[in-house]
Amino acid sequence: MVIILGFLFGSVLGSFAKAIADRSLSQRSFGGRSYCSHCKKTLRWYDLFPILSYLILRGRCRYCHTLIGLDYPLTEVILGFIMALFLSQTTVQFTDSADPFKITLFIMGLIFNIFVIVVLYIVALTDIRKMLIPDRVILPSIGIGFIALLVIYLTKYLLFPVWLTVEPFVRSVAAGLGIGLFFATLIIITKGRGMGGGDVKLGAFIGLSLGFPNSLVALMLAFLTGAIVSIFLILFKRKHFGQTIPFGPFLVLGSYISLLWGRQIVDWYLRLSI
Repeated sequence: MVIILGFLFGSVLGSFAKAIADRSLSQRSFGGRSYCSHCKKTLRWYDLFPILSYLILRGRCRYCHTLIGLDYPLTEVILGFIMALFLSQTTVQFTDSADPFKITLFIMGLIFNIFVIVVLYIVALTDIRKMLIPDRVILPSIGIGFIALLVIYLTKYLLFPVWLTVEPFVRSVAAGLGIGLFFATLIIITKGRGMGGGDVKLGAFIGLSLGFPNSLVALMLAFLTGAIVSIFLILFKRKHFGQTIPFGPFLVLGSYISLLWGRQIVDWYLRLSI
């Protein structure tokens, strides 16, 4: 049941993320009703059911019958699967508790992680399409993430007044600053050929949101998967050596893996190094 509800919820968020990504690239307002990009007809509520509306309308606009890109339902399906996996794993990890304080903290953390997943998804969509991480998406997200984490850890401290409840917040801020500075240094060293300013802001958001050591795991996975994909693109002559590819999607992929299995990866590495 959790998997089904998670998929449905994720597909709705996928539709939302797709709309925000498209509007951020076209410099349109994030507010206002959705409309067909071809005939400009405002879409009704029954035109906006994720995946289902696309199938019922056979991939065409209800009003002008123009073909709708397959990327619309695809983005909904992908985030649906991601959210189903995340929620199923999160609810399993959270043991049943009658303590209202623990339940409250769990819900706050869950909402924050869903926010992080959606922001990362939007960034991946824009970076894949235009090799751009819009400031109007990532900068407010950093601010919202900082405030949300501050509220969560202050709440923890008020409920359980021990320094250890606040320490993760300090490590998260330090991770955000550290990764952002690391990427900025890479830009200076490579004279802007390695990555762009958007990656610096995305790195800061990932460090802040995932904290330490999960953000470090995300970073290593991003470089690893980015290198592997780049090698295959060159081997199959889809890219030439020296050409750039968007790094944001690899950072997002590494972050998703770390969010889901970061603790297990760290534990595995520590056991391996002993």
